Amino acid sequence: MSEEKKKNISEQADQIRRELDDLIGDTGMMDVETDPVDLPIKQPRTDLAPRVSYEELKSAATKKAEKTITALMKFYLDADIIEKDEYIAAKKKMDEMTMSSLIYQLQAGERALTTLLQTIDDGELAPRMFEVLATLQKSMLDIIKSQTMYLMASEESTKRIARDIEIYKKRDDVREIEASGGDTNNKNLQRGTKDLMAAIQAGIKRGPSEDIQDIEEITEE
Repeated sequence: MSEEKKKNISEQADQIRRELDDLIGDTGMMDVETDPVDLPIKQPRTDLAPRVSYEELKSAATKKAEKTITALMKFYLDADIIEKDEYIAAKKKMDEMTMSSLIYQLQAGERALTTLLQTIDDGELAPRMFEVLATLQKSMLDIIKSQTMYLMASEESTKRIARDIEIYKKRDDVREIEASGGDTNNKNLQRGTKDLMAAIQAGIKRGPSEDIQDIEEITEE
């Protein structure tokens, strides 16, 4: 190949290269031959919330739920009943599992909400981001409401169990007295809370004159 032909090919290649540069424009793209060491390195942000181990988060929620439900039951029930009664033990376990799930969802939601707010602060101002933020905030409020309502329901259930245990215990006492030949007509023996309250109301309605008639007058001989 002649030198003149080589020169023409080189000139054509340079012309094509210039035309491509004009079409692409100056985009500030880096040269592939540039040493990577010389390239600017984006520094990681240090103000972001630290990474959280969700296993540890779940474990902490479980411990908090167990502590809450145990304290609630001990407030209304004896420790022997909580430990020995199968139904109470099973109910306690289910309450702990449900409360643990609610606590975990609340903590995880707070983590997601914090991350989303930081992302918006970094400049992600798309309308979709604010839509997700509003939905997440509503979900957080629903979880808080569910947690409060469940705790109240668990407390009322425990109160009812405590009242039932008291009633059944008094019935067992009556049966024991009957089996031993004792007097079950004793006015001081009440069968359950309902009978006890009825006796108290009867005593309130009773007039002072009726009390005096019940006292036998003692005369000197």
